[in-house]
Order: sequence, then C-alpha cells, then structure tokens
Amino acid sequence: MTDHSNNSINLYTWGVSTFAAVGSLLYGIDSGIISTTIAQDTFLEYFAPFDPSIKGAVVSTFGAGSFFGVLLAGWSADKYGRKRTIQFAALVALISGIVQAAAVDVSMLIVGRILGGFAVGIMNLTIPIYNSEIAPPSKRGMVTGLHAQFVGFGFAAANWIGFGSGYASGSFKWRFPLAFQCVPAIILLLGSYWLPFSPRWLLERERDEEAFEIIKRLHSGSGRNDVELRMEFDRMREQIRYDNAVNVRSVRELVTKKSYRKRLALAITVQVFTQLSGINVINYYQTDLYKSVGITGHTVNLLAGCYGMVGPLANIICLLYVDTWGRKKSLYITGLLMAIDMSLIMSLTAAFATGTNRVGQGWAIAFIFLFSIIYSMGFNSIHIIYVPEILNQAIRAQGSSLSIMCNVLINILFNQVSPIAFANIGWRYYSVFIVTNVLGAVTVWSWFPETKGRSLEEVGALFGEEIVVESDIAAAKLAVAEEEEVGIARRGT
Repeated sequence: MTDHSNNSINLYTWGVSTFAAVGSLLYGIDSGIISTTIAQDTFLEYFAPFDPSIKGAVVSTFGAGSFFGVLLAGWSADKYGRKRTIQFAALVALISGIVQAAAVDVSMLIVGRILGGFAVGIMNLTIPIYNSEIAPPSKRGMVTGLHAQFVGFGFAAANWIGFGSGYASGSFKWRFPLAFQCVPAIILLLGSYWLPFSPRWLLERERDEEAFEIIKRLHSGSGRNDVELRMEFDRMREQIRYDNAVNVRSVRELVTKKSYRKRLALAITVQVFTQLSGINVINYYQTDLYKSVGITGHTVNLLAGCYGMVGPLANIICLLYVDTWGRKKSLYITGLLMAIDMSLIMSLTAAFATGTNRVGQGWAIAFIFLFSIIYSMGFNSIHIIYVPEILNQAIRAQGSSLSIMCNVLINILFNQVSPIAFANIGWRYYSVFIVTNVLGAVTVWSWFPETKGRSLEEVGALFGEEIVVESDIAAAKLAVAEEEEVGIARRGT
C-alpha cells in the first residue's frame, strides 16, 4: 500500500469540498424542517384534521421522493457527472421550497415534500461521492464526512428556525420555515458554476489533461512537486482504466463477481443498520417524544433546537479523528453504546411518561440527547464515508444508489409506522432498536474491513482484486523525468 500519511489539504480543496456541502446543508434543512413545522398550532389548524396517518404520510413521502432521487442520481452522476447532477438537484430543491411554502392543502404540501425528497436524495448520493473523489487519501474521511456535518448543521438550523417562528402569528409560523429551504438551494445553484468536475469522472471520459489540471489544483501544496502529482495521477488513471476494462457496470451483473457482491453487500448493510439505529425516528418525532414526558408549549421547540445542536458538535470530534480511529472500530463501538442508551430511554419513558416526576422526565430527555451524540460520533459520518470508499470507480455511483435506496426504503417504513406504533404500544417500540443496534455492532465487528489510509484505487486489494498501479510507479516516475529532460533540452536549444 502506498504511504499517503504526508498528504495534506490545500485551501482550494477545502473551499471546493465545503461549498459542495452546501447541498448537504440543504438536505439537513429540508429533512429537519418538518419536525417543528408539524408541531405549530396554526399548521395543525390549517390542515385539520391532521391525524397520525396523515402525519406519517407528510413525513414519509419525503423519503419516497428521496428514493427516486437516489435512483436517478446513480445514473446521472455517471452520465452527466457529479457537478451537473448537484446543479440539477439544487434547481429541484428551489422549486420544492416554493411549492411547500405556498401549499393550500395537504396534497400540495405532499407534492412539495416529494420534490424536496427527490432533490435531497440526489444530494445524498452525489455529494459524498464528489468529495471522496477530490480528497487526498489520508484526509478522505474528514472531507467526505463534511456531508454529514452540514446535514447536521442544516437540521439544527431548521429546528431553531422552527422555534423562532413559533413566536410569530398566523400562517407565517409554518410558511416561513418551509420557504427558507430555498435559500441554500439558490446559493448552491449559483455558486456551483465554479466547482470543478471530479477528476476521476473526467478520467473515465478520457479527458486526461483536464483531469490532471484539476488534480494539480486540488492536491498541490506541502512541497509536492509535479513529479509526485504526475505519479498520483498516473496511479489513478491506470487503475480506473484497468477497472473499466475488466469489470462490469450493469446492475444485474453486480452480483456475478464475488468481490463486487461483497462490496455491494457491505454498502447495503452499513446503510441499513444506520436506519435501524432508530436515529430518524427520534429526529422526526422528537417533539412528540417531549410531549410524551409532559413537556408543553414553546419548550417543545426549544428542546428540539437544543437537540439539533448536540449532533453537529459531536460530529466534529468524529471528523477530527475518523482518519485515525478508523471506520470499523467507530461503527461497532457506537452501535453498542446506542443499544445501551436506547434501553435507558425506554426504561425512563416507561417509568415517568405518565407521571409528574420532573427529574425522571428530565433524565429521559437527557438520554435522547445522548443518543444523538453517540450516533454522531460513529454512524452519522462513517456510513457516508464508507460506501464510496468500498465501491470502485466503475460501480461507485450505481452501487451507492442501490445501498442508499435500501436506506431510504427503511426510513419510509419507519416514518409511516412510527406514529402508529407510538400511539399503540408507546415505550415498548424502543425495544426494536435495542435489538437492531446490537445486531449491527456484531455484524460490523465480525465482517467489515478497515479502509482508512488507502487511496480509492487501493481499496480493491481488500476484496482480492488486482491492483495494477503499484507496478507502474517506477515507470511513471521515469516517464516524468524523461519529459522534464526533454523540456530542459528544448529550453537549452
């Protein structure tokens, strides 16, 4: 394995990856804004009767739109590139925000939610792929994890916008938060013009010189000269050409090659266990959870705003250390901790939900907050980092699409059944997630390979695939040296 420990990130790469993550911010706002919106009294009055089945439909149709967005993005990211796909998603998100803010009935609101889900589904697939493909190997976890970080910031912003809007009157309480979704969409749509194309996507299109110029801008710095950059470029190009020559691309054929079956199975598994953690059940229905332990009035949305902050703060710690700790260890440890925390939430809710013991109710809320912290220390960023890492260039978009669609389908299921489950079995519903978190931790510990520190091209060795680029390093270095000698000779004459 090539030593990438001295790789660093220059300001240009930071700027590009951070701006791309504005789409992730949009995802967080779009998915989080409904939590406080459905708690506003004027919203409930306007769309009355707003029973649990309608509430589940409003929340879950966002996931349905996301499913089809992910499905499209897997194809679009390959055909038109990561950059163009992000731009299209920003346009759809803008239209979605307008439709939701102008909704006059539940059906119009649902149409807007479907469009919003469609846009963020595209973002959810494309942005992690884009950032993983522009990052240096030693910092790829941090750069790719910006997606989860900005999703968290967006979710937190949505909660505070909902809290602040609760002090307004009339339909502004809920129309303004829904309209706010347009702001990051406009910023991303206008600013994405200056984003570079993914160099790996350009190499697939044999636009080599353009790809090399982008690599130089992205990975120059810290004393790295043209010889080192050319070697990195050649390793990347030769492995991509080899993979495209010997590997398959159709979804049907993904299961015909043993190493690809394992790659795809791991990608799906990490996405499935992310949803089975129960995090989105708590995220979307947290206001109902606070009400179930006796919290009322503006305090409900105040707690939602505070809850939205703890995840992004914990996620910063994850980003700082994920390239040191590794992916595997972080996943199985946080899985076990989430199971323990969910057990405490279940026990405290069972004991104090219907009583007047404020101390017990306070501890129940505290462990809801702690659950977000634990999740953000592990699964939140790492499932996003891990999937594009274990899928090579030939199948990265399509494989990511399949895995995320599985994530979305489970999300839709839980969003639809959770209001009904809470209404019928109450605190017992938490037991589902205790079991799934333990199962997820054991699965990761026993089966998942570690990917930290490897280039995207080198990860194939973990699956028994041939890595051809290592044998070409000396030849690439010699070729560059010869090119430099020719240049010197020409200047001399």
